[in-house]
Amino acid sequence: MATRKHSQLIDFLTRHYNEFSQENSERLKALYSDFSKLSILNKYAYDANVNFWRQVILNCNQQGYLGCSEYATAINKYDLPEKFQRAVIGRPLALDCVLASMEKQEELMPLQTFNARFSPPPSWVGWIVDTVVKNAWYFRWRDTTYGESQYVVIPTIKAITRAILSHHFSNAAAEPILTLTEFKSTYSHIINDIQLTDQDIMLILNYLHSQHGVALADNVKGYGTDYLVIKFPSREGDVATITQHDKSVVSIRTTCLALTGQVDELQRKSEELHKQMLEEKKLGHTAKALYCLKRKKNLQNVLERRLKSVETMDNILLKIQTSKDDIQVVQAFNMGADALKDLLGADGLTIESVDEAMEKIQNVLQDQKEIEEAMRMDLGEFNDDDIEQELAQLIQQESPSPASIPLPPSPPIELPTATTATTTSDPVNSELSRLNRMFSSPTKKQAELVPQ
Repeated sequence: MATRKHSQLIDFLTRHYNEFSQENSERLKALYSDFSKLSILNKYAYDANVNFWRQVILNCNQQGYLGCSEYATAINKYDLPEKFQRAVIGRPLALDCVLASMEKQEELMPLQTFNARFSPPPSWVGWIVDTVVKNAWYFRWRDTTYGESQYVVIPTIKAITRAILSHHFSNAAAEPILTLTEFKSTYSHIINDIQLTDQDIMLILNYLHSQHGVALADNVKGYGTDYLVIKFPSREGDVATITQHDKSVVSIRTTCLALTGQVDELQRKSEELHKQMLEEKKLGHTAKALYCLKRKKNLQNVLERRLKSVETMDNILLKIQTSKDDIQVVQAFNMGADALKDLLGADGLTIESVDEAMEKIQNVLQDQKEIEEAMRMDLGEFNDDDIEQELAQLIQQESPSPASIPLPPSPPIELPTATTATTTSDPVNSELSRLNRMFSSPTKKQAELVPQ
């Protein structure tokens, strides 16, 4: 396993860093040399080498390729040179300088310092000692200096906690209360290729409790045993508190899970007995077949009772969740009512002010109506036919027809006398005289019109 991890680390370095892809390059030789004295002779080169190894360590750890035997989020300074060993140039000789610089910037933190700074709640210390310390052989047999050589990689811890919180708060259906088993099954593989161990989970929970308000409680009674319970706050920035109600929910949930497991096991055994019964019947073993059938029926009776219990527990959980949602809805209603009340009071919007404003509007509208009625002409006393006739006469007067247009005055026509008629030979005058005589003597006119 260690050889495989080392091979994965070398492959990762070769793919992502040009310095490692060239085995005999001068740059790689300089990085693997003891460049600690460059801090005095060439500060620029020293800082460049330290920053390179710093980025390599942080990146490899966060990608899951660099850790120690107990932690994926920590490194051991004694094992680190061996992990970077190359076939040609050997091991890096100046990693102590790099680790010292990273510890100074709090990118690396000794394991004891981390546990002291981000200590769990007092009631949880006993659980850690009983579960982790007493049951881990390396805590009992290893040298005391071994623990001092382990460094927690703080950027990796922060990246994991951010991913956990983001996953929880972005998922509306996420359970706010989890047991340790549920927490590990959900978040043990949250980023990249990091597979968190039980010890990593402890570090993560310590950091979540200290820095992000996640509540922890041990010895919570559940189905058949005690549980370590983790509760997320309702939103980021808040601090969660585990109440007696939460503990009751955990007890019911663990009972439901246990009963569900029993139902699955009973179903599996019942199916096995059914198959065995058929096989015994085919072989002619009637007594064995009957025995299998009786066992199957007994299991079916137990299975039905367990299913009813599971149904009852599920209904209880559903009612609890529904009641919790109803409480939140009522709280939201109350907050909305209070906010609206404050808003109305701040802007002076009351029933009296609204009634007063409506009365003013009514008065203004009434005044406007009276003005409009006063300005309106009452045309009801006139007859429409008379008005149309008068309009037609006015139009006719303004625009007379061509026949009615008077001709300009002509000079008076002097009728010729007998003397004039005899002396004038103008045909026009003769015609006018004839017309004059015709119109002036109707009788003569008629006589002339009558044919002879």
